[in-house]
Amino acid sequence: MSSAPLRTDFSRDELEAEANEFRHHIARWVDERLCPQAEALDNANDFSHELFKELGDLGYYGIMYPETVGGSGLKYPFTCFSILCEELARGSMSFAAGVCMQGSTATHTVFQWGNENLHNKYLKPALLGEKIAAFAITEPNSGSDAASLRTRATRTEGGFLLNGSKIFTTNGTVADFITVVATTDPTQGLKGLDLFLVDTNTPGFSVGRKLDKFSVRSSDTAELVFENVFVPDECYLNNDAPSSFLNAYKSLTVDRIFTAALALGGGRAAYDSALRYAKEREQFGQPISKFQAIQFRLVDMLAKLEQSRLYTYHAAALADQNASITTEAALAKIVAAEGCHEVCEMAMSVYGGYGLMNEYPVQRFLRDSYFPMIGGGTGDIMRHIVSRQLGL
Repeated sequence: MSSAPLRTDFSRDELEAEANEFRHHIARWVDERLCPQAEALDNANDFSHELFKELGDLGYYGIMYPETVGGSGLKYPFTCFSILCEELARGSMSFAAGVCMQGSTATHTVFQWGNENLHNKYLKPALLGEKIAAFAITEPNSGSDAASLRTRATRTEGGFLLNGSKIFTTNGTVADFITVVATTDPTQGLKGLDLFLVDTNTPGFSVGRKLDKFSVRSSDTAELVFENVFVPDECYLNNDAPSSFLNAYKSLTVDRIFTAALALGGGRAAYDSALRYAKEREQFGQPISKFQAIQFRLVDMLAKLEQSRLYTYHAAALADQNASITTEAALAKIVAAEGCHEVCEMAMSVYGGYGLMNEYPVQRFLRDSYFPMIGGGTGDIMRHIVSRQLGL
């Protein structure tokens, strides 16, 4: 997380109390507003501006920010934001993915390295849900290998000109502003990468296409094009650092915990659905929940969920203590993403033939469970990160 000292005011009892109260409120909103619309949003492959703005009105995008910039000023922001991701994913993984981007990566860069004017123009409206934010790093030929990025930022009078393209950008077609990772010096590899805030009304910016996915279908995902897009010096999010991207990358580590929380929410939805179905579906004169094979499957599902929950919130609590989380965040993503994908597969098997029917949500849960395994770095990349921490 950082090399700063551990927090001296950290309290497990306070954390639990704040987390429980926070979960109570967001879970109720999910049950009343998100769950009833989740299937329709998935079928329509559509981003919900209405629900997105509702969350902004309720203050959920400011969980990780101080009150001075319009945030919530929570004492344990990483745990609470993980709860937000989990509960939203329980209702709709698609919707949760866009919210996770808005409340973390896409706004953190502006908060951390933007000046007061950028805070007023972009950050504060974003925390109210009045502006939508995105973070663009991946390119058609550069995924986890960030050093090979080709989008170029060239110095010009009063700022920079951006040229290149990005892909797999969450909130890409609906964003009002985007933090773009571009290279100012390709010979420097990662050290040559910097962050640039782009207003999507800027000439030269365009959405190449909206991407059609089989998973998280109502999460807006786009290919972006930059053709001589002018970025003024004010929007060069460098703050005199050797590489603003390397500074940002340290803070992006925590996003792996949020992705683990997304997986946990999706797994919970699949488990709850399978448990209800097993109690209702009858074969051979009794509910299938009476058969030992189904009982053991449900118990195995619960065990994987509990394992995922414990490790995800262990990592989130470490983040709230300001402890180092490089290994823990990567492991949380491995444990939760892969474990909850298995939960969704087992839920599908409980449904049998009906699981293949679109009228039942279990097929959506399984499709969406692929997203946390890939988004933010694949399981193999996470294992690579941990192996380096072990000195291998």
